Amino acid sequence: MKPDIDLARDAASGQEAAFEALVRRHQGAVRGVARRLARHAAEADDIAQAAFLTAWRKTGSYRGGSFKAWICTIAYREFLQAKRKRKTEVEFDEGAHIVAFDSSAARLPEQLDLERALKTLPENQRICVVLCVASGLSHGEAATATGFPLGTVKSHVNRGVAALRKQLAAEDVA
Repeated sequence: MKPDIDLARDAASGQEAAFEALVRRHQGAVRGVARRLARHAAEADDIAQAAFLTAWRKTGSYRGGSFKAWICTIAYREFLQAKRKRKTEVEFDEGAHIVAFDSSAARLPEQLDLERALKTLPENQRICVVLCVASGLSHGEAATATGFPLGTVKSHVNRGVAALRKQLAAEDVA
């Protein structure tokens, strides 16, 4: 199994198979970040796809280190772009139809409780918890991705995790 840096170098030289290997290796992490940051699954899928398209175009700028952190940083930036775009496009459609929730697609109740609890965190805490705890980035990698100071990332993670524990314990989940 080739290391990420070798695959990235091959991808940068135009070898699609190398980039496909990177996508297969890291798509779970990228989709996880996107799903936990976005408001809806469809938006998360769009963010993940945009992250991989951006990564394909910019693979030559990858200089080593954790490829996972690099691609998750791209996903985070795609989330921010989608968020900015969403702010300018928000309109209420009174003619919209309500679509029933598809219970066959429901995940385990504990996962739904965690997803719901994550949505209650202040945005900066949620971002840091998703990047560090859910995606496994180091505090330093998350600080680089978000542009927050290292101490701020650590603080957001600690406060966010404490709030999640408290909320999930109150719901008898944790």
